[in-house]
Amino acid sequence: MIARATPCHAAALAEIESQQPRAAGWKQQGFETELLQPCAQIYYTQQGKELTAFLALRATHGFAEILNVAVLPRYTRQGLAFRLLTYALACLKQQRVEQVTLEVSQHNAAAVALYRKAGLRILGERKDFYGPSQHAFIMGIDL
Repeated sequence: MIARATPCHAAALAEIESQQPRAAGWKQQGFETELLQPCAQIYYTQQGKELTAFLALRATHGFAEILNVAVLPRYTRQGLAFRLLTYALACLKQQRVEQVTLEVSQHNAAAVALYRKAGLRILGERKDFYGPSQHAFIMGIDL
């Protein structure tokens, strides 16, 4: 199941993120703040009563940026991130978003492969984005 998060999901989203060292590090208060933003959209997957993965983005004026994606470690390699990504892209297309972008560490081969599988391409790079010698790819897709 995929659904859109509300502020009541902030603690569960923060718990998922806390178990993934490459996630953005928002913590519960960060999710609470983000979910109050009019342009914010956070989608999650759920198994039973447990939230298992999420994808956070901001969309405004025809453009969107994916900000944060994480999956509970015991649910990785099950396609949850890909399902969330394709679901979010479909929602954005319905919202008349024209372009989606994100930054991803050049060292995160699994994430780069995931985004490429969903049709995103490398548009450029940001030097030292994650720290010294920790460059990021800028990836995007036109919807």
